[in-house]
Amino acid sequence: MNLGSFPRQPNAADFVGHVDVIDDRTNTPWDLTTVRIEMEVVDQRGCRRLYGSTDDGKLTLAGDGFDFRFPASEMRNICAGSYTVNILATDTLTGFVQEPVIADLPVIEGGYR
Repeated sequence: MNLGSFPRQPNAADFVGHVDVIDDRTNTPWDLTTVRIEMEVVDQRGCRRLYGSTDDGKLTLAGDGFDFRFPASEMRNICAGSYTVNILATDTLTGFVQEPVIADLPVIEGGYR
């Protein structure tokens, strides 16, 4: 599992980026061909504020990981503050579940609303 943080993100703009999914033990990329990736942003009480997956198209496999995009229309519903990003990987063949990334996400108040 990787712990880290995303750069500050304004709540009036798209939240986009890329996450590499690398095996900590071997330092090699995961084989994601049969994996469903889910990503959620939760507040300090654990309430889900954003959600996306490879099933709904907000996450797309790319390179050694995946790209994600949460549009400004969804970000506007998030108040400035500290959030946690949880990423879940489920092998669709075996049902094996891992949580490869948990990261902090500071959200700042966007100027344009």
